[in-house]
Amino acid sequence: MQPNLQPRWRLMQAVLTEHPEAVVQTTVRLWEQLAPELILIIGQGGFEPIYARSVQQAAKQYPWLVKIAPLPPGVTHFTGLQDRLQAQDLTQATQASVLLFTTFLDILASLIGEELTTHLLHVAWHIDTSETPAKESSK
Repeated sequence: MQPNLQPRWRLMQAVLTEHPEAVVQTTVRLWEQLAPELILIIGQGGFEPIYARSVQQAAKQYPWLVKIAPLPPGVTHFTGLQDRLQAQDLTQATQASVLLFTTFLDILASLIGEELTTHLLHVAWHIDTSETPAKESSK
């Protein structure tokens, strides 16, 4: 399936391109909102490996992402990601952000399920998650 047809990809694309000039700030804000919600459920020891794996997977397409340092324990500030995104043009930063988020959310959904992933997105980001797979499958 092409990425632009996947509901989670469409959701991330819409959120990150709402204010294209602020994609880096939006990306960091979304990570900083999502991380604490997830850490409450899966712990820091659950969040960090999923994030690291997502970076590793996204770096296959955007090799400059591999230079993001792992998050120190208890830290939910994404300055490494912010620095790497700021070094790119807006198109590359947006595409990499979308890929990183969708990879992370795909891994998370495979572990905790679509419904809980959808719920966490709604709680953390206060956005309409009606286009995510869990909601689509319940129609």
